[in-house]
Amino acid sequence: MVMRTYGLSGSGMDVDQMVKDLMKARRASYDKMWQKKTQLEWKKADYNTMYSTLRDFRNTTAFNYKLQSTLMPKTISSTAESTVSATANADAANVSHDINVTQLAEGAKLTSAGSISIPSATKESLSTQFGLAADMYEIVLKNGTTSKTIQVDTSKSIYEFVSSINNAGLGIKANYDATLDRFFINTSGSGANVGIDFSETVDADGLDFINKTLKLADVTSLDTTGQTSSIDIGVTNADDSLSAQLGMTGSFMMKLTNGTTTTDITIDSSDSLNDLINQINSAGVNADASYDGSLFTLKAVSGTLSVAGSDQAAIDFLNDKLKLNISQITPNPMGKDAQFNLDGVNLTQASNSFTISGVTYQLKAEGSANIVVSSDNDKVIANVKTFIDSYNEIMEKINSELKEEKYSDFMPLTSEQKKDMKDSEITEWEKRAKSGMLRHDSILQDTQYKLRNDISTPVSGLSGKYTNLSSIGVTTGDYSEGGKLYLDETKLKKALEEDPDIVSKLFSTSGAASANQGVAVRFYETLKTSMDRIATVGGYSSTTDDDTKSSLAKLITRYNSDLIRMDDRLQDIESRYYKQFDAMETALSRMNQQSSWLSQQLGSY
Repeated sequence: MVMRTYGLSGSGMDVDQMVKDLMKARRASYDKMWQKKTQLEWKKADYNTMYSTLRDFRNTTAFNYKLQSTLMPKTISSTAESTVSATANADAANVSHDINVTQLAEGAKLTSAGSISIPSATKESLSTQFGLAADMYEIVLKNGTTSKTIQVDTSKSIYEFVSSINNAGLGIKANYDATLDRFFINTSGSGANVGIDFSETVDADGLDFINKTLKLADVTSLDTTGQTSSIDIGVTNADDSLSAQLGMTGSFMMKLTNGTTTTDITIDSSDSLNDLINQINSAGVNADASYDGSLFTLKAVSGTLSVAGSDQAAIDFLNDKLKLNISQITPNPMGKDAQFNLDGVNLTQASNSFTISGVTYQLKAEGSANIVVSSDNDKVIANVKTFIDSYNEIMEKINSELKEEKYSDFMPLTSEQKKDMKDSEITEWEKRAKSGMLRHDSILQDTQYKLRNDISTPVSGLSGKYTNLSSIGVTTGDYSEGGKLYLDETKLKKALEEDPDIVSKLFSTSGAASANQGVAVRFYETLKTSMDRIATVGGYSSTTDDDTKSSLAKLITRYNSDLIRMDDRLQDIESRYYKQFDAMETALSRMNQQSSWLSQQLGSY
């Protein structure tokens, strides 16, 4: 509106007040239209609240109770949890299963046979760590049917080499442990089809890097050349104990094989290096061990000497203390399938966790176990209670909207009306003004009726005495309670004992016609229909910012346009009033001037 200040005119009239009084009557129709538009906005917001309420109930309660996992929970037990544990879904039959595990599934893995770095060397690059010349190698790493060429750049660190393997997308993970000074590779998966295979590598330097530098190859067989310590082993007195000279603890068994002859020798930390040499040389397998005061040598006198089958402590001693390169690791190891007998049938699986006939088994160790599957009736009862609580809650919300009091005398307050009221009075007024927007709403009444009907109507096609919810103990209370549901647990327990699947049948049975559907399936369709009807009238949001199609949005938009036009007209009328008073003031001023002039003229006579 135009803002002016007139005060008292020359005529003695308060023009501002007169214009305000004249406009008040004309603004009454504008205020009524604004109040109607505001009520529509409140109704739209209430519709949106109910839409969200129905949507949440549909997407959680109605959807979940269509699922057998909700309605047919299983309980499962194992006689040997440390060997086999299990869980079951709704598809699992209520029977027992005998399982005997003979082999666990494993992934493939490789580990350095001993320390791999030059003593005291820095790990800035492969060159400094291993004494390698500046160079670039290629290795081909394969897992199953997938292979990838990986670059070995000696100017980069071992950790960068680890990353190149881990990022190759082969399902193979590498790791370098600086404390143990060993390189580890393993597959992320398990089963006979996974493996760590370097056999496609053709770069000889790349193979040497894998086999000799990282000590990942199988070099347990020694010919007449044999192996000699890579560096001085530091034994100053070959007759002194291995404990004192090399820091050895405990004992180990070394298996020596040449041809068809095999001998085991046992070495203790109290033995000396010469004792070890003497035992090897006198083992009768054409083995030759020697020490020149700095380096240790182990070779075959004739044929081929193998230390395969020695315990790990012996291999570690040969590699870590005597600085040889001895390994019992298979160069291209493969994983293993789990092997077990289930209910008399021999089976294999690539993983130790698998699902068969609704039962998910977790194999933990070799051995036998008996797995018993049964219905979890306590959980079923708890789930039915949860359903009833959710249903009662949404019906209470619908009833609350339908019965909410409508105060026709309390219209939305205009800005002018709020000026003369306290904040508490405004709050209380608007509380009544907003009340009852959806009172006796036909969409909500129809939704309530259909939900009650969905509950009470028997599921066509079910035989016997359990064909509707009331037959299993789910009943409606007094009419005044608005269709509130109650549960008779004793009756439900009896029904589950007679038919463990009855709750699933009554809730999740599907069918083309509503009569053939379970309660949750009916709910899912009923709520979708109601939501669509609400959206048609009130839209998907509480405002018209992103809603132009719903009936209320169109009506509110029309009101907004009408209010703008009406406001423009009111401003024109107000301007016209002021112009009329301006003209009156001008006329009065001229009359006063003429009157004054006439008085002066008459006075002169």
